[in-house]
Amino acid sequence: MAEITEVRIYKSRGDGAVKAYASVSLDNEFVVKGIKVLEGENGLWVSMPSRKAKDGSFQDVFHPASREAREKIVSAVLDAYREQT
Repeated sequence: MAEITEVRIYKSRGDGAVKAYASVSLDNEFVVKGIKVLEGENGLWVSMPSRKAKDGSFQDVFHPASREAREKIVSAVLDAYREQT
């Protein structure tokens, strides 16, 4: 599994559900941009980068292939976000 080598947090300026955007570097070789930190009814959660399809649905542009990989990215992003708040 790729190692997360850097997480950058860019706080949102508004008061909406999106609290921040994040970029994650993997193995110092790949960067995933457009990850969102959102606040919902059950607290903070992380949304992977997506784009809107012609039918109005959203499709992930990047997504982890396993539950473990997703948990690793989500934990790293939320930890970095909490360090800045």
